[in-house]
Amino acid sequence: MRVRRSAFTLIELLVVIAIIAVLIGLLLPAVQKVRAAAARMKCANNLKQLGIGLHAYHDANTAFPRGYSPGGNTGVSWLSLVLPFVEQDALGRTIDPNANAYATAGNSNRVAGGNRIAVFLCPSYAEQEFSSSTIDNVPSGALAYTTHYVGNAGPIGANPTTGAAYANNASSSQGPLACDGVLPFHPVPTSSLPNPTAGVQITGITDGTSNTLMVFEVSWRGLEASPGSLRSWVRGCAWANDCTATKNVRNAMRVVKYNGGGNFNDVSMGSNHPGGCNVAFTDGSVRFLRESIDLNRVLLPLASRNGGEVIPEN
Repeated sequence: MRVRRSAFTLIELLVVIAIIAVLIGLLLPAVQKVRAAAARMKCANNLKQLGIGLHAYHDANTAFPRGYSPGGNTGVSWLSLVLPFVEQDALGRTIDPNANAYATAGNSNRVAGGNRIAVFLCPSYAEQEFSSSTIDNVPSGALAYTTHYVGNAGPIGANPTTGAAYANNASSSQGPLACDGVLPFHPVPTSSLPNPTAGVQITGITDGTSNTLMVFEVSWRGLEASPGSLRSWVRGCAWANDCTATKNVRNAMRVVKYNGGGNFNDVSMGSNHPGGCNVAFTDGSVRFLRESIDLNRVLLPLASRNGGEVIPEN
């Protein structure tokens, strides 16, 4: 007696393949959403750690980090100064605030830039290296690591409640140096290089720490296409010039990138998270600001520490 073997027909096999294809098509968007949500959560955690580090620095020094510009050159960033407070004490001990951040080849500050600091980088943005020159102590041709998080120097524009212009220091070759924020180069207007500069104290944030931006993302796709947008995380500000780890709040999210000369301090905040970006407020909380947030009525007032603005709820 002949035994008949059971098997799929061609039609049945095609139906099974079609069903699997449909399931994969339904599953992929869900997987992508989970990945995006996980990256956004990791980014928010980074900002939370930076906020805690900044408050620990304030507790130890009675003020948030101040700006440094030795001899008018680019000084070290606030990121460099909070290293001991974000579990990077050994590297933090190599930072010399009284030396240039980058101009002198081989100095400890410049060498530090060859270290990748995970808490300075958002997982949603692939570009992690300095985009304009090589760095000491890493293989030939390698670049320094950058930061995706910058401090709030303050708003540039008009206070919507009083109509007065927000304070800033003398315009530089890369835009003004705002000083109404929490991490400005210097917290009051001056016509010459302050010696020394001063840091902002919590008591000076009269708008309330829960209403004042402290750190935000500058890590959006397209930013890297502009010339030299990404710089080493070691770099802070140079008097009457550019700021790397501190930015003005002057433009809406994801609209202004570095044009190669004249607007480096005014680059837009933003991220690759769908719909907006993560920000840390001065009370240590981390929130997600929508990309549609009103620039003049809401975002500029949030960047001001003592403007007394009336911020609409909607």
